Amino acid sequence: MRVDWNPTNYQFAWQVVAEYRVWLLEGVILTLKIALVSMAFAMVLGLVVALLRMSPIWPVRTLASLYISIFRAIPPLVFILWMYYGVTLVTGLNIEAFWSGVICLSLQYAAWLAEIYRSGLQAIDKGQREAALSTGLSRTRAFAKVIWPQAWRIIIPPIANNLVGIIKDSSLVGVIGLNELMRQSQIATSLTFRPFELYTAAMVIYIVLTLAIARIASLLEQRAARSLRVQTRRIPQNVPSIRTAA
Repeated sequence: MRVDWNPTNYQFAWQVVAEYRVWLLEGVILTLKIALVSMAFAMVLGLVVALLRMSPIWPVRTLASLYISIFRAIPPLVFILWMYYGVTLVTGLNIEAFWSGVICLSLQYAAWLAEIYRSGLQAIDKGQREAALSTGLSRTRAFAKVIWPQAWRIIIPPIANNLVGIIKDSSLVGVIGLNELMRQSQIATSLTFRPFELYTAAMVIYIVLTLAIARIASLLEQRAARSLRVQTRRIPQNVPSIRTAA
């Protein structure tokens, strides 16, 4: 039995992708800008929340846990609309669409990253920190020189996954008027009536971005592993090693 691969006899017009390539490129640039700025804020805020979540002080730990639970429960689209329209009406603040999207994505992904940071930090044996302190390092330097480099290797893959997620979720900010990749595709589709071609191009672009991020994450992971090995070899002989002191 012969199966027709094009039963509707759809006439493909891939040239529309080339015609609107500048629009798509502008959408990609804005998508990356939103994602990278949001990710930068989320990584910093997420680390702060993770440290608060690990605090021995019960009220601080509870507030951090509450933050994580609340912001992970809110759908991104609802949060973006609430921030851009609701907060503006109640407070009178005129928050630009770009910053509304960045604030929402940053706050939400900080909650996810906080748990990633916490898992990575708690995966490092406590003896590592105690051994570092026994060599005369301050708590801050022990964290920066001993704990963080080891935890960083663990959390690179999930951080890369979150960056992929934030790039995809950036497509939601189109509802508040930002012409990122998805909205540019929608506008071009409304002008050409060629949804298959243009949405296929958008899908391929998202796939390429995801593969690029995965490759960069792999390189960072390899570099972090090499850096940690170099630091281990440079430990002075007269200073007890971390393993011995532990």
